[in-house]
Amino acid sequence: MPLSDLTEAELKIVQRCLDAVADGKFFEDWEFHTLFGVDREVVRQVAKQFPLVDEFDESEGGNDDSWLVINNTFANLIGYPHRKDAELAHWVSASKGQVEEVFRKWRG
Repeated sequence: MPLSDLTEAELKIVQRCLDAVADGKFFEDWEFHTLFGVDREVVRQVAKQFPLVDEFDESEGGNDDSWLVINNTFANLIGYPHRKDAELAHWVSASKGQVEEVFRKWRG
C-alpha cells in the first residue's frame, strides 16, 4: 500500500518512527548499517523529506532508499531486541500494537 493511502495519523506514526531511528539511541552506530542497509544519515534524509519520498524507487540504479529505510525502521523498532520500549514511547505516541498495524497496512 502506498504512503498516500495511509491516514494522517498513520503518516505521523511513520514520521515519528523515522525520527526515532535517525536521532534516538535504539541502535549502536557500529551495527546500524548492518541492521538498516544504509547509514544513519540516509535515514535522517528520508525523515526530513517524509512524506514526500518515492517509496517505490527500487529500480536498479535508483537512488531513493525510502522503501528500504521505512521497511527497516519498522522491522527493527518492532522486532529487534533494543530493550528500549519506554524510550520508544517517548518518541512515538502510539502503542507498539498501533505501530505494528501501520507497518502491516503499509506492507499490504
